[in-house]
Amino acid sequence: MSLFGPAGTRGELADNGSPEPAREGLYVRLLGRFGLHVDGAPLSLRGERRRALLATLLLNAGRTVSTASLIARVWHEPGPAARGALQVHVARVRALLAQTLGHPLIHSSDGGYRIELDDHRSDLLTLRSLVREADLAADRGDTDAHADLLGEALSLWRGPVLADIDSPLLREHDVPPLHEELLRVAETGFGAALARGEHERVATRIASITADHPQREPLVRVQMIALYRCGRRSEALRVYSRTRAALAQALGVDPGRELQDTFHGVLRGDLDDRPEHGPLPAGALRGGDGVPRSVVPRQRSHRDVHARTVRGGGRGRRGLVPAELPAAPRGLIGRADALAELDRLVDPCSTTPGSVLVRGPAGAGGSALALYWAYSVTSHFPDGQLYVNLRDADGEPREPGEVVRRLVRSLSVGAVGTGPSDIGADEPEEAAARLRSLLAGRRVLVVLDNAATARQVRPLLPGGPGSAAVVTSRNWLTDLLVRDGLRALPVGALETEDAVALLRSLLGTDRHRGETLRRVAELAGRLPLSLRMAVAWLDAHPERDAEELVRLVERVDPARGVSPTARMAAVLRAGPLGSGTAAGKYRSGAEHPT
Repeated sequence: MSLFGPAGTRGELADNGSPEPAREGLYVRLLGRFGLHVDGAPLSLRGERRRALLATLLLNAGRTVSTASLIARVWHEPGPAARGALQVHVARVRALLAQTLGHPLIHSSDGGYRIELDDHRSDLLTLRSLVREADLAADRGDTDAHADLLGEALSLWRGPVLADIDSPLLREHDVPPLHEELLRVAETGFGAALARGEHERVATRIASITADHPQREPLVRVQMIALYRCGRRSEALRVYSRTRAALAQALGVDPGRELQDTFHGVLRGDLDDRPEHGPLPAGALRGGDGVPRSVVPRQRSHRDVHARTVRGGGRGRRGLVPAELPAAPRGLIGRADALAELDRLVDPCSTTPGSVLVRGPAGAGGSALALYWAYSVTSHFPDGQLYVNLRDADGEPREPGEVVRRLVRSLSVGAVGTGPSDIGADEPEEAAARLRSLLAGRRVLVVLDNAATARQVRPLLPGGPGSAAVVTSRNWLTDLLVRDGLRALPVGALETEDAVALLRSLLGTDRHRGETLRRVAELAGRLPLSLRMAVAWLDAHPERDAEELVRLVERVDPARGVSPTARMAAVLRAGPLGSGTAAGKYRSGAEHPT
């Protein structure tokens, strides 16, 4: 039996004892648009309140629903006459059902009403019965029956549950637990179908469910594996990218470890092949708590593959995975659009991510932006993250040959057959070629900070697909854009409101007047570095207010500071900080926020 075939209609019981939907008498549809059928023909029920009343009782078949609960679901804002009106609606629905079925169906019970139904009279009750039978099949180790029964159960789910019932409380309170129940069945059922090779059908049927529930990671993982096994890797990666974005927007988190491992397996093409399916021991498909478990085979994780290549030698002679990013900025304000654009330009979920140039003036926060984004995508570059400040301690550009050899050492630490003396002996061109060889076949993110020229950057760029580079610079390195295909992301000053928000986040909300902070923000050019300098001055002078800082900055001799950063630096040097080590060593452009 296919996972996706329509529910059977072979009578009230299937050969295995599971109930089949009734074709004679009453049959209720709840797992989609609400509907009643009598002898196979739809029964018309007029009035939104009567539909809400009957849907509530049928959703709770076998249980008494109190009068208060029914009133709350039938009326949006029930008035004092609602109880009497409910009794009228119940009486009229009973009369309609008695005329059609020969019995009223609704019974009064303990301060409320209830409906009793056999399992085969409702798609919801039939689904639950099929799931129980599937659990018993799993306990017997009968994987085919397990998959068949779950497939038949899933075929009963026709779309959003009771979306056509006009009852906010029903949709907000009663439907979500049922949706959760259906999603758990889908996870187990699609996993069982995938495990026995129904990849194409799983990929087709699961798509609409994951589109409605992109944060449902177990289902997304099943979809990605199905697409991968159908040869549709790019689609699997797009599905992952959609889920990653949905999780970040709704919860501010990255996908979990299992989904990340699946993503890495798809990228590398090393997901395990479908195993042969023989009988499983009793209970193998369920955990010790009786909850169904996914039967999708786990792929080899990146760590497993990585360990084997280290032991196996040859091309996989890899050592420690470098993680060289400096401390992450505490948070960025006003850069949400820039972060989203970095996601778009690099496309870290792709098999061939791009490289990008982040260009902005001194103090605009290009370095902080690049590092903040780099930390958000480290899971997509599991072979390492390299970082180099292309300016030395004196602010001078580093020689490309020196930087190349340093990156080669980072990628070669612990690798078999590679020694520091061998690396140091390389000529610049040989070292660049070795760097490209070490990056080949890996997923590495390279952050090249404070670049001065294209000549300085070009030998450091990855040579093949899989790795990506983020370059920050104060200059438009147009040669990199034209010859090397880097995309450009300009970074400028913050909007005034964002600049004030940054000041308040660092100083507190009540310490200084809003208009004064706006003036400080304008004098600082709305640049993150200059704004942080202003905060440093105010923190060092707690007895003074922002108005005095404004006066000091306005009095700075233009010859000493033609830019907002230079003017703010002049004020810092002039105060008590000027006699300290920090101010004495200050050099524009040396800090992260540039």
